[in-house]
Amino acid sequence: MQVPGSAFAENKNVRSILEFIARRELQPGQRLPSERELVKLLGTGRNSLREAMKVLEAMGILDIRHGSGIFLRKAGFQPGQDAAIWLVVHKNEICNALTVREALDLRAIDLIPPRDYPAVERRLQETLDALEGVAPVGEALLDHDLEFHNIIRRASGNELLLNICVALTGNLYDERRVLFGRKDRVELSLREHAQIARAFGQGDAALVKQAYAAHLASTRASIEAVYPIPDANH
Repeated sequence: MQVPGSAFAENKNVRSILEFIARRELQPGQRLPSERELVKLLGTGRNSLREAMKVLEAMGILDIRHGSGIFLRKAGFQPGQDAAIWLVVHKNEICNALTVREALDLRAIDLIPPRDYPAVERRLQETLDALEGVAPVGEALLDHDLEFHNIIRRASGNELLLNICVALTGNLYDERRVLFGRKDRVELSLREHAQIARAFGQGDAALVKQAYAAHLASTRASIEAVYPIPDANH
């Protein structure tokens, strides 16, 4: 999946358009300034602006009527109301934080003595068993996810690493809430957690890291898949 231009890679123009709509308190059906006016108002290039508008049109935010103008189709852009919009706007920040957290989590696994693996597996499994008979949604799943990963971090014996990861996870709260509002993502995440727990039970560090890396890659892929960036040629 290719990002059509460096400006969009920073989500700058998507964010700028949404902020402009919010500042003007535009309502669905209202017309936005012309493309030429928006270029001046937002301080961007015409091609970059068109790419951002293409994204927002595909997401149902804008209605671009050639020869007539640009119209707002819907407004109100909060994380819980429209996951796709929120993740597009914040995708870079989320991915940067995930990159740091992933490196720390894999390092935490390296620091866990193999003799402690059975105890780690037992604690991980207990968090999974606690969800039996409970709908794994909302705060219950957020709490489970945080505790599951913190068990591994605490087992590393590195308190600083644990505290940094907890802080990063707090910054990713909205991302986690958006993802865990999707039943398919919840089910996949729990299956991956179970695979990680089983890997600890097998006592093989390579298997543990493989299962954990697969989970991290899956999480990142889910963020990317919430809204696929359109190809520059379409």
